Amino acid sequence: LVMIVVPIVVVIAGAAGFFLRGGDTAEAAVPTTIPVVEGDVIEVDTMTVNLVGEEGRYARVGFAVVLDETAESGAVGVKVPLMRDATLTVMTGFGATELQTAEGMERLRQELSDAIVAIFPDGEVIRAVLTELIVQ
Repeated sequence: LVMIVVPIVVVIAGAAGFFLRGGDTAEAAVPTTIPVVEGDVIEVDTMTVNLVGEEGRYARVGFAVVLDETAESGAVGVKVPLMRDATLTVMTGFGATELQTAEGMERLRQELSDAIVAIFPDGEVIRAVLTELIVQ
């Protein structure tokens, strides 16, 4: 009985998955994303941030945003306070020693980009770039 029921259940589950996904897997494999083309680079801000857990240590970080080629640069100006807040939040996860390594800088760049891109849900900003990083 088990040898009859198990194959039937597998076939039914496979058919259900096929229909719920919308049909042919070859159609689903075709990419539908449009490549993003970088536009203007807008210098946003330079900030001095106390490093958490490091008595008397601070970092000066400058960043810019890379816009999509169709984005208006005016969209960035109204959200500078939100980007400063995101930068402060991201910087709390770093110590002075980590920021002085290439891996630490890359992690900062990635986390800063993720946080700032999330502020622009319509895709105006592609990524953030570091323009200055001084650790004292």
